[in-house]
Amino acid sequence: MPVETQGVISLLPALFAIVLTLVSRQVLLSLFTGIWIGATILVGWNPIGGAAYSLQLVINNVTESFNSKLLLFTFLSGAMLGMIFLSGGMNALAQRIIARIKTRKQAALGTSVLGMLIFVDSYASTMITGSVMRPITDKFDISREKLAYLLDSTTSPVVSVAVVSTWVGFEVGLIREQFASLGIDQSAFVVFLQSIPFRFYSLLAVALVFILVVMDWDFGPMKRAERRAKEEGKVLGDDADPLIETREEDIVTPDHVDSRWWYFAAPIVALVAVTGFGLLYSGGWPGVAPVEALKEAATADAILWGVFSACALLLAILVGHARVQLEAVSDAIFEGFKMVMFPVAVLSLAWTIGGVSEALGVGPFVVSIAEGIITPELLPAVVFLAAAIISFSIGTSWGTMGIMFPVAVPLAYQLGAPLPGAIGAILTGSLFGDHCSPISDTTVLSSMFAGADHVDHVNTQIPYAVLCGTVATGLFLASGYGVGSLALLGIGVLALFALAYYLSQHADVSVPTAFGTSSESD
Repeated sequence: MPVETQGVISLLPALFAIVLTLVSRQVLLSLFTGIWIGATILVGWNPIGGAAYSLQLVINNVTESFNSKLLLFTFLSGAMLGMIFLSGGMNALAQRIIARIKTRKQAALGTSVLGMLIFVDSYASTMITGSVMRPITDKFDISREKLAYLLDSTTSPVVSVAVVSTWVGFEVGLIREQFASLGIDQSAFVVFLQSIPFRFYSLLAVALVFILVVMDWDFGPMKRAERRAKEEGKVLGDDADPLIETREEDIVTPDHVDSRWWYFAAPIVALVAVTGFGLLYSGGWPGVAPVEALKEAATADAILWGVFSACALLLAILVGHARVQLEAVSDAIFEGFKMVMFPVAVLSLAWTIGGVSEALGVGPFVVSIAEGIITPELLPAVVFLAAAIISFSIGTSWGTMGIMFPVAVPLAYQLGAPLPGAIGAILTGSLFGDHCSPISDTTVLSSMFAGADHVDHVNTQIPYAVLCGTVATGLFLASGYGVGSLALLGIGVLALFALAYYLSQHADVSVPTAFGTSSESD
């Protein structure tokens, strides 16, 4: 076993924090306890030294460049939402949309399609789709748990396979780095494209969303949440603690403001446009081709420029067109900051416990076990599961990709296994574990912008993610024996349809989740 890993102990902090979070529902306390356990191990099992080191680890992770920019993005998102609520633009747009949406199914489909259409960035997609659709799904008594699931399963899975997104540069860069070290004379971008049909989990996750929405099926804890929303009109459980602390009703639009739908639409368009331009510009465009620019793009900078531009435009609209006093705008911005304080704290601790797990060597430990059972035929499935375990433990799909690529790609090359299949297994396995993990930033943001209880979101989403992951594992096993990826995708969708039907008809909604019960009573 590599010396840089603590062995099975490396799994302890993350697993303890995850289980304690889902059982006790005390997110911050559970995460910090996991950090403290990991820090205590790292300083030689000294609990007092571990407590001091825990604080330093939080500081180190929060001040890391990408993380600090994402936190600033989150704060600016709060300021943006506060000003949008003040303008009344979201209500005006929602009323226009509600006039065209007549049923719960149309509201759920609209949420899913919008989440897919904003494929430039997963964070921006989650924020925009959640903000636009939350009042609409509330109107049609769709549970906040279902909304969070729709956000989580139609943003990252789509963005991760889109050829124009904040993910593509990172993914292609990892491929190119390994090809250079191995002397492989192939285009990294072409292999990225070839890996897309092997992203079984990502593609099945999107397929399951539409199967469930179109057929009006649900199972497990989600079925209970949806029954509560439909029959009792409660989009949240009685004991739920929504991740967003400030509601739209807490920010009152001044009486003299004639709210326009474009008060909301204009800053959203600015956010998407500036983010897209920022990706290209930060990557060297127009000096290089757009595809090359996306490979080198500074993702965090681009989304930060986008949300700042949206805030600036909103400020101009409120003061210049709506004639709102600066004091009212300032108060709305402050309410927006309050809205995101808890998510910011969760993100900060989630990143830290992920960093602790990496420092303890959870990646090398899982990889060392996987290497012992890998054959060319089993490689795609083993790589997929190894990536899922790592991303579940550290709460980041990108971090998992960074761990897996230097090991799995050279191993696949040496064994003569098809590289697109191995790469697809890494990229989609990283997303599978990320989807199940309560310490994942995308999971936290989905809860945040859906206005859902975070633990309820995780509990209701895990059965759906595990269903897709189980089918994907079977497809990767078959792909190792030469079955074509497109044929396997067709088989996978049919299997999902059949299993979703069976579970919706036979799964007992009163069965507790594997990690505790939901917030509402049976």
